[in-house]
Amino acid sequence: MTGENYRFGYKASGDAAELVKLCEEFGLSALIVRSVMDTAKRSHNGVSAAINSSDKGQVSSSCVRHALAMGDVEYVSELLGRKHRLVLMVNQHCLHEKKNIVLPNSCMLNMPPAEGLYENCDLVNGGYLGPCRVIIDSDTIIIEMKDENSLSLNPIQEVRQLGIEFG
Repeated sequence: MTGENYRFGYKASGDAAELVKLCEEFGLSALIVRSVMDTAKRSHNGVSAAINSSDKGQVSSSCVRHALAMGDVEYVSELLGRKHRLVLMVNQHCLHEKKNIVLPNSCMLNMPPAEGLYENCDLVNGGYLGPCRVIIDSDTIIIEMKDENSLSLNPIQEVRQLGIEFG
């Protein structure tokens, strides 16, 4: 599977149509998907979300990373078509209290939004654990459960990964 604007080979001379032909020739299949367009085209402090002049409004991983770096999780959700999920590896450095989980930033397995407070989040681990607010700073990520009864010690110790869905 690749996007309709995919290029490959020497000096990017191959395109999606060429890829389909090559795959057919070798008994493989190729699925070409249409580009997802960013209709909002937001800007942050006067800086356009467009990363380069050739993107023509297409959603790209660079655009998503830029919006995450700005802390605009609502826009990230629009670009992705779903909520952004930050995945955390739970280990012995995880501090767990009745209502809070504190993890070092080294536990993050993918890109978080910018440092700050995020109010409307959900904690998941394959199933729904409950609503939370999240504080991300330069050293730690603090997950504060909104319902103190929604988090017990055993489920956190038993899981290897937690997810936080923003937005």
